[in-house]
Amino acid sequence: MKLQLLFLSVLILFLVLVTSCEKDEKFFRVTDISINTNNIIVAEGDTLTLNAMIIPSNASNKSLNWKSSNDNIVTIDNNGLLNAKNVGEATITVSSHDGNVSKIINIQVVENWISLSRNIIETSLNGGSYQVKLTASSSWTIVSSPQWVTTSLLSGSATGSDSVELVVDVSLFTGTSLNRSGDVIFKLNNRNYADTLRINQINYQLSDGEYVKIQSSTAGDGIDIVFLGDGYTVADIISGKFEDNLLEAIDHFFDIEPYRTYRNYFDVYIVYAYSEESGISDIQRTRKTKFSAKFESATSTRMSIDHTSVFEYAQKVPLSSDLSETQIAVIANSTRYGGTNWSYSNGMSISVVPVSNFNYPNDFRGVVQHEIGGHGFGQLADEYTENNSTIPQSEKEDLLKWQQWGFFENVDLTDRVEDILWSHLINDPDYSYVGVYEGGFYYSKGVWRSEPVSLMNNNIRYINAQGREQIVMRIKELAGETYSFEEFKQKDVRETQSLTRSAVIYDNEEFRLPPPILIEVN
Repeated sequence: MKLQLLFLSVLILFLVLVTSCEKDEKFFRVTDISINTNNIIVAEGDTLTLNAMIIPSNASNKSLNWKSSNDNIVTIDNNGLLNAKNVGEATITVSSHDGNVSKIINIQVVENWISLSRNIIETSLNGGSYQVKLTASSSWTIVSSPQWVTTSLLSGSATGSDSVELVVDVSLFTGTSLNRSGDVIFKLNNRNYADTLRINQINYQLSDGEYVKIQSSTAGDGIDIVFLGDGYTVADIISGKFEDNLLEAIDHFFDIEPYRTYRNYFDVYIVYAYSEESGISDIQRTRKTKFSAKFESATSTRMSIDHTSVFEYAQKVPLSSDLSETQIAVIANSTRYGGTNWSYSNGMSISVVPVSNFNYPNDFRGVVQHEIGGHGFGQLADEYTENNSTIPQSEKEDLLKWQQWGFFENVDLTDRVEDILWSHLINDPDYSYVGVYEGGFYYSKGVWRSEPVSLMNNNIRYINAQGREQIVMRIKELAGETYSFEEFKQKDVRETQSLTRSAVIYDNEEFRLPPPILIEVN
């Protein structure tokens, strides 16, 4: 009997041990945590729920711990609800309850914003449809609009780093006045942030060789900019394509600082020029156009044009000065990416720009601002590099020679802070972001620029401080006014949002626009 009881006790103990082991084997540890992204941009004052998933899905303990590296920037509760308190950067660490696995999420808290891809639409009497991209930190609403303008959206939600595309329709102009203007105002809901789209509609019909004055200066002596079009036929004029392309080019030219701030110094003209054939010539086909604009090869971005006929048509305008103080822009009827500027040592300038359909920053805007605003009127040098080499002596001499004529002062051949062309900016606390960066004027060594990126690097909508000052100095000179650094500082605007966008743009040699063609004259 005792043996039977002993056997039964041993059996029960064995079953208990087996059952205990089975229970241990059913405990599954966390091996990983899955998150949607490692980087998040959120507007100040907004809240956001972060999501994380335990791996494996049958883990025994699925509890998560959330922790902020800086509660002054962002806070987060145990459910992953993030509260963006102040502008700045912080990290959020999400970890398994046992602390065995964790992931880090980088958080950037930015100011509230609402921004349009363009702030001006210049259109003809025919009106038309125009695409505008909007980015916003939170929900938005159109609070005001002219009766003759409609939009595909009246409100929307936050876009973050993405954008939403709107179609803006401008109706036919049936009035008798010369023009009409109106503002479409976009505003963040419950926040004092807004952006404005100005619609300028001009009532005109002109023949070949006639001109229209798009804008009259209200400051200084008036600086002339003449816009021409090549490869536009009568049909292109009647359809509104010619007017729309050139007015869009004018819009883009002034849609960057400092031109936006100093727009009232310029007299802007369009001269009508009719071509026999529509489009632009290339090596495969020759088209009969007014100014013989042509792409030089199948892959090159460089173009050529008939300077004599361009100067002839530009002088159909009652210029306030001579061609040495006039910027001429020729818009080529092509969606191919390219463009070229010719700079004469006496100040004459021709920039030819096709209507590029590439994405930002190599779009039509980018080419207009780079070739016309940068090389043309601004007389700025390219700041990109083509190879990992030192600038040769012959190129140094050419650079110094053109700098004596007022060109290319956005680059320098010295890195000495006390001697560099923008030393006064470096020493000014308001320009703490200005420095000395090696690389520019096509060479990676022996040439320096003032900021890491700008319009003259890769066509982004941002001209660096040294470039902005050089442009303002030329505006003041041609306008007959005295330049003042203090006045420049007071009016200067740094477009930092374009710098944020540039962080995700990579340099690609296929998209580098060609160096300006330099022509010495006596």
